[in-house]
Amino acid sequence: MKRKLPDEKQRISLNLNRLPFLILLSALAFSACAPRPQDCARADVFCAGLVTASGTIDDGINQEAWLGLQDAKAEGLVNRIDYIETVDSRDRARNIAVFADQGYDVIITVGFSIADETVASAQQYPLIKFVGVEQPQATKYPNLAGLVFHEERSGFLAGALAAMITKTNHVAAVCEEKFLDSMRRYCDGFQAGARYANPKIKTDVVYRTGASENLFNDPDWGSAAALKLVNGGADVLFAAGGSTGDAALESAAEQGAAIIGTETDTYSRLADVRPKIVTSALNGIRSGVLDLMRLTRSGEFPSGEFFGQVELAPFRDWDYLIPESVKEKLNKILQGLENKSIQTSVPYKSP
Repeated sequence: MKRKLPDEKQRISLNLNRLPFLILLSALAFSACAPRPQDCARADVFCAGLVTASGTIDDGINQEAWLGLQDAKAEGLVNRIDYIETVDSRDRARNIAVFADQGYDVIITVGFSIADETVASAQQYPLIKFVGVEQPQATKYPNLAGLVFHEERSGFLAGALAAMITKTNHVAAVCEEKFLDSMRRYCDGFQAGARYANPKIKTDVVYRTGASENLFNDPDWGSAAALKLVNGGADVLFAAGGSTGDAALESAAEQGAAIIGTETDTYSRLADVRPKIVTSALNGIRSGVLDLMRLTRSGEFPSGEFFGQVELAPFRDWDYLIPESVKEKLNKILQGLENKSIQTSVPYKSP
């Protein structure tokens, strides 16, 4: 499906680090020649705002969440949607407050690193519904839902696929640090899926260790780890963990290995190695945001953790290379994971 960037009239990017606060508030209004924006303080106007933890709105999970909000608006669930791109992490709470103080009904924050500010804001503004994308909820608040995923199922699907297409009977995975439950679920799930499809397959799984300031942003380590695995015989590589994972995928592909990405569609991120991208194990952020907006409007807001769907991205360049028998097996595995007839044996929480 072709991704469409947001309409310019819907795009609002604020840099609280560069502009005076009062000027920033005025940036939420369109110019005098444009239609006057709807007043979110009115009871008959339903508004939803999105705040990124970092990055721009067309980056990965930010874009997926924004597309989900656009779908909600197209469905008539929301009257007005806007977003703020966080430039400085110190501005996250203030960015959320921009929407809260203007009477927005739902505020969506994207990314694990903005979770603390989201919880604090939910407590400060109890009448506003908050959605934290990829934010596990240790404590349940009535107005806060964490959109989370069974990454172990995503990894399991990727591992099963890797085991069915390898020619060397050797597959591998590179993930960010194991103390992060999502990373552990991805890579342990990959290993479990590969062994489910082929009990005799060789699987190597490597987790990053290193400086915390390089978390999700250690491309040198990711690249080196991937090269070592490919040189050791792995011909299919799976990776997760921001730019750390992307660097691993790129390096493996450049050495001739087939690669499988995670979270969002790798095909749109790594254009230079597209011929080697088999697919991506996706978290359904877009559909999850839409589902949560539907539940909110129907008065059934699900506080606590809300699990979104997992799926595989289209095969694209590999579509004719993947046998129909493999596709059928993958569909059966996905169905088994969904109805729980297939268990990954990977715990959701750390043991």
